[in-house]
Amino acid sequence: MKATHRNCGVSLIETMVAVLIAMVAIFGLGNLVFQATAVNKNQGSETTRSVIYAQDKMEKLLSLAAYSTSGTPIVPSSAAVTPTFVDCTQAVTTPQPTVCNTTNINDSGWGTGLLAGGGVNLPPATLVYDCGGLSSSMKGYIDYLDINGIQLPQTGTPPVATPGTCNSVPMGQVAYVRQWQITDLTAPGTGPAIKQIIVAVYSLTAVAANGGKPIVVLTSYIENPN
Repeated sequence: MKATHRNCGVSLIETMVAVLIAMVAIFGLGNLVFQATAVNKNQGSETTRSVIYAQDKMEKLLSLAAYSTSGTPIVPSSAAVTPTFVDCTQAVTTPQPTVCNTTNINDSGWGTGLLAGGGVNLPPATLVYDCGGLSSSMKGYIDYLDINGIQLPQTGTPPVATPGTCNSVPMGQVAYVRQWQITDLTAPGTGPAIKQIIVAVYSLTAVAANGGKPIVVLTSYIENPN
């Protein structure tokens, strides 16, 4: 009587199923690592940079309320210069003085200072940041930074920010877009002039992960000190 031997090996189908399960697990782990990396980049370095750039723009805008008619910044030690709230905050001249331009773009109509206008395109609105495609209402209320935070356009070696035309902004080098909105909270002649300033910074270099790219929004208020 012959003894029978039973095959106890693993079939090809079983092997394929095991490989498939392993691949699903690996892909799931890879996606988890990607999400963790994206969150770390967005909420870490990109958000931190955006906050710094938003604060820098806010301080520059607030300083426009303390320029003299000669365009000279007010300094505490200069008793001969009287602070004024008018030059860059009210439409007393057209166009505004050169010092009222914070965009680094010297096209006509970009020196808006703290005149009411502008806007911030928060989701779900579409962010339109191409300098050549901006609406007239956004001109003077938006600027561009490269990956190092230098305001565009820029020239020289090493690159330094120098005023230029809208068409000279290298949009391919734009890493951060700053937009701001100025609102008059009191009607002219009805009381102390109070303005609301909102600055939004969009990081174009952030990783598009769950939750979208980070957007930083700052709000501040300024009143006529005179």
